[in-house]
Amino acid sequence: MSNSSKYELAVSSAFTAYDCHCEGDVEKVVVSGLPELPKGTAFEKMKFFRKNHDDIRLFFLREPRGSMIQSVNFIVPTENPEAVAAFIIAEAEEYPEMSGGNTISVATTMLKTGMVPITGPVTRFKLEAPAGLIGIECETSNGKVGAVRFINQPAFAYCLDKTIELPGFGNLTVDVGYGGMTYAIVDAKQFGFDLVASEGRRLSDLGQEIKAAAAAQIPVSHPLNPELPGITQTMFVTPIIRSERGVESKNAVIVSPGRIDRCPCGTGTSARLAVMHAKSEIAEGEHFTHKSLIDSVFTGEILATTTVGPYSAVIPAVSGRTWITAKCSYILEQDDPYPAGYAITDTWPEMTPDHVSVTAKPSAQ
Repeated sequence: MSNSSKYELAVSSAFTAYDCHCEGDVEKVVVSGLPELPKGTAFEKMKFFRKNHDDIRLFFLREPRGSMIQSVNFIVPTENPEAVAAFIIAEAEEYPEMSGGNTISVATTMLKTGMVPITGPVTRFKLEAPAGLIGIECETSNGKVGAVRFINQPAFAYCLDKTIELPGFGNLTVDVGYGGMTYAIVDAKQFGFDLVASEGRRLSDLGQEIKAAAAAQIPVSHPLNPELPGITQTMFVTPIIRSERGVESKNAVIVSPGRIDRCPCGTGTSARLAVMHAKSEIAEGEHFTHKSLIDSVFTGEILATTTVGPYSAVIPAVSGRTWITAKCSYILEQDDPYPAGYAITDTWPEMTPDHVSVTAKPSAQ
């Protein structure tokens, strides 16, 4: 075949990414093709990206290239000398300051692709999330990357056993905890849920209603960063079970616009540890097994106690695993009619006006 007959793609944007799942949760890690960002903290870079390059989030997370069940991570340079890299986390409806599953996926991807060298049976380094520095410890015996343990920023309980009014239900008791995101934590038994996969749609719909009611009736503000949002997640939980191995429970976290976190949720596990500690249900150093709706597992423990403003807080550590499922080159052809994707209510239960925009193009050079 002659060179003259070879078709040339007219591409306006191109990215290299690794598709992953962390204990079942679908995530992407973008390692190249991103625009240059101003120097600053990861939080400042996240705000700049959100304001100036949100079209890239839409490119990855909306159809026809993505879906609402996914999240995407953008690896960017860090100016913090303690960290090997910074990363920006993006989900279907927001840019979280922290995500445990995404942190595990970023750390695993960087190790498995050689971006961070393996240094022995346990490889240790730090990443800069928008929430701050996150310590990483990864099992790397015989050069094989296993479970990742991250040491989170402090987690704390905003309030315990707070009563809210839920339309159509009545009085509902919730705890509110912060673990990198802020959660309304609800006993699933109040609604007769067993937290199994067949309950997913009902859990998602109800979780969105609880989130809206709790956010309106329990306004909270992080004492060290008032720019952080209040309650953005609902976590249904089962009663804790005690054994010689420690404490065990199951959860289902509802992520906007109304889907269930497939993994046990790292920031949710951190918030749960803080709430359990505030209720004297778990001690420092005690082993916590947290299961998801599909029975995947994160393990957690409280390393130490501290304070965050007026709140008693804990330093949580959470462990989980990520598997890479694909190495991808994502491209945008110049005449693609859906550069920022689209959303339809069959899979995006909540929609805002920007969902229907199809005019913005990813702004990477």
